[in-house]
Formats: sequence, C-alpha cells, structure tokens
Amino acid sequence: MRDGVIVTRPPPGLAPTMAAVAGAGWRPIAAPMLHVSQRALSIGTVRPDAIMMTSGQAIASLKVSRLHDVPCYVVGSATARRARAAGFINVFAASGTADDLTALVRAVLPPPARLLLAVGQGYGQEMAVALRGYGYRVWRRCVYGVRAAPVLPSDALAALLAGRVAAAMFYSTRTASAFMAAMPPAVVPLLAEVAAIAMSGGVADALGAGPCWRRIHIAARADQEAMLACLPAIMD
Repeated sequence: MRDGVIVTRPPPGLAPTMAAVAGAGWRPIAAPMLHVSQRALSIGTVRPDAIMMTSGQAIASLKVSRLHDVPCYVVGSATARRARAAGFINVFAASGTADDLTALVRAVLPPPARLLLAVGQGYGQEMAVALRGYGYRVWRRCVYGVRAAPVLPSDALAALLAGRVAAAMFYSTRTASAFMAAMPPAVVPLLAEVAAIAMSGGVADALGAGPCWRRIHIAARADQEAMLACLPAIMD
C-alpha cells in the first residue's frame, strides 16, 4: 500500500511532524537529512535590545536566563511556542520567512537598536548585511552547526524500493539538496511515483533540479499547517 510519507526535517521538529502526519492518516517515515550540533553562545556581557532567530534550532543554545526578558523575534508560530517553553517572556512571530522577520523587526524597533541574530553555520549573512544597511547594530552568532546526511536513511530507502511511499516533505533548501545528493542512482526513477511537498518555491527549486517527481506541491504558507494541508492532494 502506498501510504508512506517521508519526513526529512531534523529533530526537534521531526517528532511533532511525524505525529501530525500519522494523525492525518498516513504512515510517517523518519528520514532526517541534516545533523545538527549545538554550539555555545558567546556575547560576553553585552545585552542586546532584541534577539532574532530564523530557526528553532537556535533556541537550545540561548537558554541563558539573563536573556529571557529580551524581546525575541522568530519565524513561525511553532518556533514561537518553543521559545516561550524555553523561558523567553516576550516572543513575537513573523509569518514564515526571513524577509518577514526583517520586516517585523523594522516595523517595531527603530535603528540603531542592537540585535542578536542567532543562526546556524552558513546562515544569516545576507540578513545581517541587510539589517546593518538599515542602521541596526547586528551581532550575528552561529549557535549550531549543520551537516548533511551522507546517505538516505535505511527505512526511507526500503520504503521507496517497496513502492510504499506516497510523498516526501521538505522544509528547507538544505534538506532538499541533501536528500537529492543522497539518492542512490538506482532509486531515482522511483520518484516518478512520489509527490514532493515543499515549504516554499525555493525549496521546490532545489528539488526540481534533480529527478522527475510525480508532482511538487508548494505549501501556501511557510508553516507546518500549510505543509500538512498538501497531504490530501498528493494522490490527485
């Protein structure tokens, strides 16, 4: 039966997404394509006027109690909930992209405010440059590292070979690129029977450069609810 849905995001978002997919009546298959390692935050005694996070992966490295009353601006409602659970008091969520986050901060916080931009290694350079161009003082800190999985997880590979996969969900361009790079050549033709669900057009582009999918669905918004809303249409 082709009822499997491959979930490619890494923890901690992996578990709730798996549960949501199962709750929608599908069989979730864990295939985290990125390995995340936390790094210690280093800002000395400096106190920012606001904290910005584009991913919930940054939260684990920001559990410093003296920062919990600093206004925290994040991307997405799920990250906002996790930030509050970690102890942040004043959390504000942008709708779904880094550009939305920049627009939110600009709307409520005038320059030259001091911004702590907590990101992963290789992320946030353009955002930091743009914010500085608007007159903000930005401390960009890499608080986690990201490494692509070198091979497709065995459960996902077995499900693809057995013809049990209906769809695969992709939440970032890096995850999509890692999946494509790890795909064994012999398995590539099987993707013609699998739908891809992408969080954004950029993620879809990362998938479209590779094999021919049955169809690529792009979520209406860059959030979990919009991704899950694509599931009923994958067999159309």
